[in-house]
Amino acid sequence: MWREVMQRHDGLELTRVGGAAALPPILHDLGADANAVLFRAGLSPELLANPENVIPFLVLGNLLEESARATQCDHIGLLIGQRASVSSLGYLGLLVENSQYLRAALDNLIRYFHIHDARGVPVFEVLKGATSLGYTIFDNAIPGAAEMVDLSIATLFNTLRRLCGPSWKPLEISLARPRPRNARPYDNFFGVPLRFGAEHGLIVFSTDWLTQPVPDANPLIRGLVEDRIEALEAESGNSLEARLRRLLRTLVLTRRCSLETLGELFHLEPRTLARRMEREDIKFRELVDEARYEVARHLLADTSLAMTHVAAMLDYSEASAFSRAFRRWSGKTPVAWRADRFLPKERTSPPASSRRTRAAS
Repeated sequence: MWREVMQRHDGLELTRVGGAAALPPILHDLGADANAVLFRAGLSPELLANPENVIPFLVLGNLLEESARATQCDHIGLLIGQRASVSSLGYLGLLVENSQYLRAALDNLIRYFHIHDARGVPVFEVLKGATSLGYTIFDNAIPGAAEMVDLSIATLFNTLRRLCGPSWKPLEISLARPRPRNARPYDNFFGVPLRFGAEHGLIVFSTDWLTQPVPDANPLIRGLVEDRIEALEAESGNSLEARLRRLLRTLVLTRRCSLETLGELFHLEPRTLARRMEREDIKFRELVDEARYEVARHLLADTSLAMTHVAAMLDYSEASAFSRAFRRWSGKTPVAWRADRFLPKERTSPPASSRRTRAAS
């Protein structure tokens, strides 16, 4: 069914169609020819009609960007996401909505997010007063990145509302996109303070909600879905090391890179997990460094964060320690790497995102 999502096909990371199945009627409502838009993006209407179908992540990004261009609607990702629900996540959604408590539901969401989306990275951070749930893409330059984050945050917003009930309300929403010309659709949908231009898309809400029981959760369904997901994971050939790599990208973002945290997500004692990693010759510190390097490149390339802030986000007590680590990984200091990244480059035509911006003005 969806097990291909966990693998790469011809080097492409895949994602479920999910909530994007609602796109054709949205395009029609906005006066665009849906079939023509799908054709230009390289997709057939039949493929997009079934939420369980899987497509390359970059193709979905191209489709969202092409849709925004065709409709001159820069909040089209929001329009798709606000029609999505926990069921749009397929088996993952079924597991989440049958978890006993909200904290368990969100732990399951993080652990198995890759069965829905093999490219995007979920964010989950629990602090004393506020908890953040979000989504990011480690390359904001890919087509449709802003639309993809809007879609995902709106989907997660609806998912949290389903899990917590109608009285749930977040404290703040952050979106990794410039403030749109018209922010009213965002204000109307979320109904809480919005912050544009953030590093990641985030939904911030009171930590008190984490102990909330999920209404109508069925432990029998949860057990059956867990067994099915684990069986399909085993069939896919995903190694423990590959699964750890995926989770560490999220844990690095929230400064929770520890065997204890991984053990909680895998439902294993830390010592049991450590022994299993030793048997499979998995070097935990090397995996953490790989994840930190990946996140560091994203923060340096896709944000304007000061070096001290980047270092803090990666759990370094001092910017100098981060600089030494980055030089070890890349051969350059983070300042030099960022400067090289933004050196002017000749090109014959502007990127798609700038073409769309000019067309919309």
